[in-house]
Amino acid sequence: MNELITINEGNAILNAETASKIAEFEKAMKSIKDQEEALKQAILSEMEAKGIIKIDTADLLISYIAPTDRETFDSKALQKDDPDLYDAYVRMTPVKSSIRIKVR
Repeated sequence: MNELITINEGNAILNAETASKIAEFEKAMKSIKDQEEALKQAILSEMEAKGIIKIDTADLLISYIAPTDRETFDSKALQKDDPDLYDAYVRMTPVKSSIRIKVR
């Protein structure tokens, strides 16, 4: 089996076949997500237009969620305005390692 990553002159190089597969998968997932989002938006629009609150099928349960206001907290503003108070309440939590892949 070929190595996935090699080091050449201090640079990490991803195996070309692996890079191609990952890019292909990412593009396919983005396309599917875009199609899903368009279909969800069409369903939402039609549910609103027809006053439908719930659709229950063998495969899906779709519930209409009405628009509302959400209360959010601006932690960046607090950190800027009162850093001592911010530091007294900020909590650090561990986050596991991961990788991020962007397709060009």
